[in-house]
Amino acid sequence: MAPNTAANALQDGKRRQAQALLGNGEVWLIAARESGVRPEPALTLVAGVDVTWDSLFLLTRTEAVAIVGRFDADAVPPGWTVHGYDADLRALLRAEVTRLGAQRVLLNISEDDPLCDGLTSGLERRVRGWLEPGPDLSGDDLAALEWDSAAPLLGQLRSVKTPGEHAAIREAVDLAEAHLREMAAAARPGWTERDVAAFLQGLCRRDGAEPSWGWNACPNVHIGPDSPPSHAPPGDHALRPGDLLHIDYGVRLSHGYCSDIQRTYRLPDGNPVPEEVQVAFRACWQAIQAGADALRPGTPGHAVDAAARAALVAAGYPEYQHALGHGLGRATHDGGTLLGPRWPRYGQTVEGPVRENEVYTLELGVLVPGHGFIGLEEDVVVRAGPPEWLSERQDDLKSLG
Repeated sequence: MAPNTAANALQDGKRRQAQALLGNGEVWLIAARESGVRPEPALTLVAGVDVTWDSLFLLTRTEAVAIVGRFDADAVPPGWTVHGYDADLRALLRAEVTRLGAQRVLLNISEDDPLCDGLTSGLERRVRGWLEPGPDLSGDDLAALEWDSAAPLLGQLRSVKTPGEHAAIREAVDLAEAHLREMAAAARPGWTERDVAAFLQGLCRRDGAEPSWGWNACPNVHIGPDSPPSHAPPGDHALRPGDLLHIDYGVRLSHGYCSDIQRTYRLPDGNPVPEEVQVAFRACWQAIQAGADALRPGTPGHAVDAAARAALVAAGYPEYQHALGHGLGRATHDGGTLLGPRWPRYGQTVEGPVRENEVYTLELGVLVPGHGFIGLEEDVVVRAGPPEWLSERQDDLKSLG
């Protein structure tokens, strides 16, 4: 299947999935402006079209309607009833909302989830204004409209993946793991963090992929005891025998789906791996396993994080200062329920339940004084029983060279 065809099929599946989540009388209204400048994440998810003028996409349980500028009309993919406009879209919008029997309009507004908060405040005012009664517009049928956030629907839509999405993410995971294996075989003493990053990015270019979170930031690379984990660009710390190499890496493929995994390596020095390094690795592995054991449909996100956090602390290590895991899909942080602690910064995202067929990362790490950072991250699908591991789980410290 050609890349564009594959992407269209994935978006068509998400559109149908969204429609199945809508109730009678509900209209999900996705509003976008020039999307090349200010993308609307939900539009990319269900339609995959770039628009130039103010554009509106309306979904109900049975219909999908696009109101776009005349010159954008031919770009809307199959599955949508398309109306092109020239000077003003108000009449088209009011007629469609009335025809669809709208009682409740859902807008992409969220205080907690940025991927559900795609509607700007200015465009929200315009949308509401287009549907208000006025002296030159009939408004009796629209005056009773209810307005609400689409975040509950959109969060579930983004996080619960279709079989096609699972396959796309697995493809991205497989390629990232292949790149890491190639890097591990090629790495030599003296390679710097910049060298490691450049090698992996070179493999992306060779294979027609992109780094999951951008050319300037992916991968994160840390070598040795003087390179603490951060999101800073790779630096000049160089590999020496006995050093740990930690990498946070993923790839995005042409269909838009990506991977996000962490691996830890050691450059051999002729001596056994130090005990403190082995113990720290095992503690990280067991903490991730505790999170995986708790990752079951219906479990709140904060409870999954708590299981992993407690396991790491019980092993004698400090708490990690981030969430255990996040949704994965078209973005490395793909919205929906977060597997994180009940910290104010996470708001309500950790209160939601885990759902079957969601895809999450499970990630945490430990800084081992005198050696470096050990970080592990796996990609998993939620199933009715134990989760399905999309990544080939790292069960022991990997050797370089």
